[in-house]
Amino acid sequence: MNFLRNVFAVVALPAVLAAGYSFVGLFLRSISVKAGVQIPFWLGVFAYAFVQILLYRPLKTYIFGHELSHAIAGILSGAQIKKFNVNENSGSVVLTKNNLWITLSPYFFPIYTFAALVVYILLSCFINVVPFYGYFLFLIGFTISFHVALTIYVLTIEQPDLRIYGVLFSYVVIVAINTVVFSILFGIATPNIIELPELFFQVILNVYSVYEFIYNGVLEIWTAFQKTR
Repeated sequence: MNFLRNVFAVVALPAVLAAGYSFVGLFLRSISVKAGVQIPFWLGVFAYAFVQILLYRPLKTYIFGHELSHAIAGILSGAQIKKFNVNENSGSVVLTKNNLWITLSPYFFPIYTFAALVVYILLSCFINVVPFYGYFLFLIGFTISFHVALTIYVLTIEQPDLRIYGVLFSYVVIVAINTVVFSILFGIATPNIIELPELFFQVILNVYSVYEFIYNGVLEIWTAFQKTR
């Protein structure tokens, strides 16, 4: 199974990279047009970077969110929690079942960002949250920066989670789902900046272009090889 997963990962990698390129490209173009709207978001991003680089790395907070993500994914998959433990440098959760979604969820599910989004949406049902939109964007930027920075950090350390389904396959899945999750998050948090239909169309176009390029390249090499025989 690991061999088949690795084959799938290699085949899917161009599509994943094309999708990520599409998202980054649209995001950067949006910044150039509507930079002022995003100032609170970027303040949040750099505020967390300042915390981690100059003050401390809040690992225990990350570990709690990491294990909670495993637990939530397990509950949504029909599993029961048998043990949940978090300390300063490590954590663990024991569930009655496991699958790909449960194993890799902490690496693509920015749990604190989703928590901020849920709170903001719930508050909007009872009060006028428009005056607090800037604070909301700051919190989104701060929590996304937290998720990205510490996920990259923990991935530099040996992670048993990745070995379960294969390291290459796991990385491809993590990058792919992070691209989808961030696209949806930015689309919800900044509806006037990231247009999801436009992003979806751009992804399809770029993925098609990448595979067309690969196909034509392979065909050209194969044709040249046939002529030398």
